[in-house]
Parts: sequence; structure tokens; C-alpha cells
Amino acid sequence: MPPLNADRAVLIAAREVLLRDPRATMAAVAEEAGMGVAGLYRRYANKQALLRAVAADNYRRYIAFAEAALSDTDDPWHAFTGFLRQVLDDGLPRLTLALRGEVDLDQDLRDLDRLAVDTTNRLLRGARGSGILRPDVTRADIAVILEQIDRIDVGDDVRSAALRRRYLALVCDGLRADAASRRLPGPPPHEAELIGRWAGEISSVS
Repeated sequence: MPPLNADRAVLIAAREVLLRDPRATMAAVAEEAGMGVAGLYRRYANKQALLRAVAADNYRRYIAFAEAALSDTDDPWHAFTGFLRQVLDDGLPRLTLALRGEVDLDQDLRDLDRLAVDTTNRLLRGARGSGILRPDVTRADIAVILEQIDRIDVGDDVRSAALRRRYLALVCDGLRADAASRRLPGPPPHEAELIGRWAGEISSVS
């Protein structure tokens, strides 16, 4: 495997540090990345600039997973559930929650948010259209489900990941169209409820 370039190494280090402590200092990120604080500041003028870069990377990873699932037309259910597993395995919901209230959105992040929403909705429409996904499942449902499962943490990374996959498999059984004969109690979350939790910050990649 080729060595990581410095910018990629910083983003990976920042992801790890911010998952542990969203209010971590630039010095903590620099230490994780194995570089001096001055070197980090040469790349990012301040912590907000770094947080926006991490958030943008999180969005792009999410969008890439969704677009890969959209391109897999051989087995729509496998593509859809594989997308959910990739999002969880990559820790995207956890990082999104960690960044909540910490990132000042700029236009680039708002554009990525809209693209993430659009890509997710296209994936859901395709899954519904193929008859595999129950028709009453919304993007907001998926966001909340992923957030809840990704919170599972038993203090061991390998065991926690295994448990997340276990509960995702259980949840996916309830997302199938053949489970739709059992009506869901109550309506799904409204978009305003999702956005309200974020007080105007990142709302879609969870």
C-alpha cells in the first residue's frame, strides 16, 4: 500500500481524535498525525477550517458509498444493505454526531449536504421501485436508524463493530417490503425535526 500523503494523514488523524473528543485541540490532532502544530496550521488556518475539511471528507465518503450502491443493479437489496453496512463500518454517523454544533457550515458543505440528500433519496426510490424496500420507509428513518446503531460501543472496537452489523441485519429484516404488512406505529421523523436537532448544522449524513 502506498504511503499516505500528509493531507490524507491529517484527515484520518483528525477523524480519530474528533470521534474521541469533538472539542480536541489542534495540538491533539497534530500529535495523532505525527506532525508539529505549526505544520498543521500551515495546512489549516484554524480549527474551523480543519473541521470543515473533515466534514467535507465525511460527506464525500458517504456520497461515494451511495453512488456505488446506485451503480449496482444486479442485486438491489444487496446493494442497499451493503451501503448501510459501509456507512456504519466507516463510522460516518458517529463522526457526524461528533461534529454536531462544532462546524460552521460554508457553501461547500451546504452543497455537499444537498448532494448527500439527493443521492440517498435516489437510492431509496430505486429500492422501493424494485419492490424490495417497504414503501413507508423514508430518508429520515434511515438517518435515525444508522445513528442509533452506530452508537453501540462495548469498549472493544472489534466486538462493537460485530454488534453493529448484528443489529443492522435485524433492522434490515424490518425494512424489507415483505414486512410491510405490519404497519409502523406513528409517522417517520419530519425533516424539520432532524434539522432542528442540529440547530442549523450538518443534517443528512447520519
